[in-house]
Order: sequence, then structure tokens, then C-alpha cells
Amino acid sequence: METPVQTNIDYEKEGKQISYLRVPHSRNNSAWGKVLLPIVMIKNGRGPTALLVGGSHGGEYEGPVCLLKLARELEPEQVQGRIIILPALNLPAVTAGQRVSPLDGRDMNRSFPGRPNGTITQIIAHYVNAIILPLCDAVLDLHSGGYSLDLYPYISMHYLDNAEQMAATRAALEAFQAPVGLIMEEFTGEGLLDYAVEQMGKVFLCAEIGGNGRLTPSTLKLAEIGTRNFLKHFNIMQGDIVTCKARNLPPMRLMETPDTENYHYVLADGIYEPFFELGNTVLKDQPLGQVHFAHHPKQEPQIINALTSGILIGTRGPGFVEVGDCVALIAHDLKQASEPS
Repeated sequence: METPVQTNIDYEKEGKQISYLRVPHSRNNSAWGKVLLPIVMIKNGRGPTALLVGGSHGGEYEGPVCLLKLARELEPEQVQGRIIILPALNLPAVTAGQRVSPLDGRDMNRSFPGRPNGTITQIIAHYVNAIILPLCDAVLDLHSGGYSLDLYPYISMHYLDNAEQMAATRAALEAFQAPVGLIMEEFTGEGLLDYAVEQMGKVFLCAEIGGNGRLTPSTLKLAEIGTRNFLKHFNIMQGDIVTCKARNLPPMRLMETPDTENYHYVLADGIYEPFFELGNTVLKDQPLGQVHFAHHPKQEPQIINALTSGILIGTRGPGFVEVGDCVALIAHDLKQASEPS
């Protein structure tokens, strides 16, 4: 497969390899320059292949830190099969602390399947789509709410038409053991890594853990336990699944966001005042929050009402909002998830 990306990683070699994907980036001060994306591969014998991804966006720190630690800690004798780790898929965005790449202004998770002769983000996406994904059985993509959102920790999957793929993905979702397991309808359009993996018939999970552009001990721990649970589920790592119960947490709550009414947007610029904490129950037509207008003391705030009943699992991070910003995500209970045996 033609690609301008170079690497000395041998995807069939046994053992542990730590290297880079070398992506061409010619610019004024570096004619032959490259962006070096870290990649770690650990292979031991026969078994499934899992791809672990962090840093698709900058400002989402649980994924990169979790995967950097895992890459240092894991040795081949702890693995049965193959693990490919990309801890900072969009490294320019990660180092800039921005959602999109400062090099081309593109969102990595809206750029798949990519282009081998496109911008730098498109070239990276194309390499992952054309070279790495065909090797994989399952993909775990670690995210958070970044700067603009604060999220109740959840592990998510899409509704899938293929019943066998749906069942396999749901089993992996329940094994991750986040506080919430979310089955969702996607409304963001084309270009997601999710779609690229799903169209190949493989298992894809996306973790959304925390937000507000920060990293906390609790969210990092959740990412670390969930990632190892994911690998244990596929027998790539040995050991028991660490359940929510084993961590003195309530059982994982299986939920869904089936339509656009689960998402709530503001219609004015101003300061958003939320009325609920993450995890609170809200009722349809109940006020979720209000937008204040700093320049107009006499003007009444604009109320944002809930379009549906459920649990608040996402809210706005920064206080200032602009027209079209998402300020609330409400999920419905699907059923109580069982603890893995």
C-alpha cells in the first residue's frame, strides 16, 4: 500500500519494539522535516491483535498518559498475541493542547480514511486505516471531553447492523467496566476512526473519561483498569476482569443515546450556568441551565430545557458559550449491565 509514512517497526516480529512513524512535514525552516509519532508494538506468539489509541485530540490527557505507562510496563511474556500502541496519534495537537492539529487545522477523528497525498493529518489517518487496521481484531480509542466538555466517565459503542459484530462489541464494552456503558447513535458525520474500524467488521470501543482539559488520579485509574480489562477480555493479557464491584463502585450502568434530543445546544452567546451535576437525574422540560448576558444586566437569562428525561453524562466545561455549543448530554437507561464472571 503506497504511503509516504516510514517506520522501522516490523509488525510480524516477536518481542517489544519502540519506535516512530515518520510523517513528512516539509516547511520553511525544515525542508526535509518529519513529524515523529511514537508507536509501540508488543508481540508474543499467536493470538488476537489489539490497537490502543490515545491523543486523537489535544487536551485529552487520560489516553496518552495511560498508554505511555502501559507501553513502558508491558513485556512480551505478559502478552499472548499482539498489541499496537499509538499513545499520541495526533501528536501536533497533543503538544499544542488543542483539539485539532495546528499544522493543518484538521480534526484527526474526522479525517478517516485519510489520503496518502493529503495534509499531515490525512496522511496519518491513511496510514492507520490502510496499514494498521487490517492487522487488528479490536480497537480501543481513549478520549476525554477535552477543553470544552466535562463527561461522566463512560465507554461507548455504536448501534451496529451486524448482529454478531454488535454482540462481540457489547461484550467488550461490558468487560471495560466503566461507570457507564453507552450504546449510541452517532450524529457527527463521516471521518471517524470508529466508522473505519466498524466497516472492516472489527470491534471498536471509544472511552470518554473526564474533561475540562485536566487529568485527575481517578480518571487516569479508570482508563488504566479499563484498558487492561479490554486486553484481558480478548485473552491478550491474562488475569481476571477488575469489576466496578471490586473497586467498591456501583455496577456498570448500561445506557443509550439514540437520537438528537439527547444533545442540548445553546442559542445565544453568554455565560452558561448549569443547574445539575454530572450523574444527576433530569426530567423532560426541566430547566438544565441558563445563559447570562454580561453586557445586558436587564436582560433575562435564556433557559435551556431538557428535551428528554435521563441522566446527565455530559456538560459544558468553560463557562462562556457561543451559539451552537453543546452544554448537555442526557442518556437513558437501557438495562442493568451484569458483572463479568
